[in-house]
Amino acid sequence: MPPRRTPDESKRSAILVASMDLFLKNGFSKTSMDAIAKKALVTKQTVYAHFKNKDKLFEYIINELAKKHGPPPDLFKDASASIETRLYEIGLAFLNMVSSKEGIAATQLVIAEAYHHQKLAQHYYESGSRRILEILGEYLERENKRGALHIPVPLSAASYFFAMLKGNYYIRILLNTKPKPSPGEKEAHVRECVAIFMRLFGGNDALATRNIL
Repeated sequence: MPPRRTPDESKRSAILVASMDLFLKNGFSKTSMDAIAKKALVTKQTVYAHFKNKDKLFEYIINELAKKHGPPPDLFKDASASIETRLYEIGLAFLNMVSSKEGIAATQLVIAEAYHHQKLAQHYYESGSRRILEILGEYLERENKRGALHIPVPLSAASYFFAMLKGNYYIRILLNTKPKPSPGEKEAHVRECVAIFMRLFGGNDALATRNIL
């Protein structure tokens, strides 16, 4: 049986859930500590007892979002799968992640507050987009050494892959324009991106890339 939370821990959890919901829904500037306290069913003094100010609370929330939307460390643990399979899996997971309701809201929130919270925006990027880029780059480098791929600059090739994945789909989702891509359309799009990537980088005459990062 898991240990029971203390009243203090329960209140902190309620504050975090309430603040994340309000920040994602209304943005940072339009969310007050009073509104957070009301939604969490605690007093404003309790909120301040856990977090010194709204900036500190926002910093914690962004860190949590970065962890949640960052790539898992065992992303390429299964070495038996084909390159096409691994690229399809990471591609579909990435597209679903960045196009999810919370993923879009989190990105829009960070973009809106990037000017005032540059370090947080940088951390969000480093923990999410940059990290998944590095993981794919490291995987491609391993496949290079195995002779399965021939990519001069794996990190740049990884960047092109994610750029292809986002394409027009991500813009449509980010701007909330219709029609939104269906699950079947997403899957077909990922397969096409994988096919293009392998045509560019899977043979001995693979396209050369330069370091663009």
